[in-house]
Amino acid sequence: MRSLVVFVLTILSSNAFGQTCLRPEWGKCVSFPNGGSHSGVSIQGMPVQMEITPGPDICVSNQEEIGSGTYARFERNKTPWPDKEWGVNVDNYCFYQK
Repeated sequence: MRSLVVFVLTILSSNAFGQTCLRPEWGKCVSFPNGGSHSGVSIQGMPVQMEITPGPDICVSNQEEIGSGTYARFERNKTPWPDKEWGVNVDNYCFYQK
């Protein structure tokens, strides 16, 4: 099941749908002046997706190994984004700008 989720997210993150997958590295940021969206696989192994409102940059604030994966955590305006529990697999998350 997990490999199917990764495959589907890989297809969705490609340029085939007209959007470029942005995957900043640890310490790097992405700006969202017009908003956007975010997708990935959560720490629990479930696909996640959310809309991003226009606002300050979202930065990769940390990467940590949990179980057999490495997960990214984010900050916006020096606050955990979207909350302190949110983490997605570094191999398949994407940000999309509008």
